[in-house]
Amino acid sequence: MSPARGLGTRGVGLAVLLVLGSSAATAQADDHGPDGVYGRLDGDLDVRIGAGAAFARGGPALAAHASLLYVSSAGLYAHYTDALGTDGPTVARSIATGVVIEPLFLGRFATNLERGPARFDLGLDSFALGLGAFWEAPRGGTFSAEPGFEFSIGLGFPFFASATGPVLGVRGALRVRPGAFASAAPFHLIDQGALLSVTLTWRHIVPVHLVDVTDRLER
Repeated sequence: MSPARGLGTRGVGLAVLLVLGSSAATAQADDHGPDGVYGRLDGDLDVRIGAGAAFARGGPALAAHASLLYVSSAGLYAHYTDALGTDGPTVARSIATGVVIEPLFLGRFATNLERGPARFDLGLDSFALGLGAFWEAPRGGTFSAEPGFEFSIGLGFPFFASATGPVLGVRGALRVRPGAFASAAPFHLIDQGALLSVTLTWRHIVPVHLVDVTDRLER
């Protein structure tokens, strides 16, 4: 083989390797690039269960939280706190339940605003608004028969770049006890049972087929 022909063969081989390498790199980038979903459409039910601490007037308490959301957008929640017999908190136990919405996910996905990084998108989309009722038991007492009103705001910060997995949840709630406005005493919202909860939560996307799989959103 002549030197020129050998050089040409090596040049073609090098070009082929460069093309293959570029294609592989592009494919790898596509595989790891943000799709805006991060597993949230792998199922139609978003299940979250967590536990941590709640901070309210008088001191911290145990907190537990659970929620079920349809397509990571709207659903039901329950929130429980327990002072575990300590003398600090004025409320020994409380339980709240209601509806919760996470309005950002479907809107941002439909308008192609889910561009990554994944943790940023998941964290931003976790912005939640909750409305519900609560019952509380004062220290040394029993649960009240009449519920109060609760309004909450929450965020979840994922550990990984996918919807399913551990999440650090932060939730603030303002509460109004029954009969608060009818009382002659001055009304102070913080004194009504406001609390801040921090929980370590497991989030899992579950396919329960409330809708047909072919009805999923697609880009």
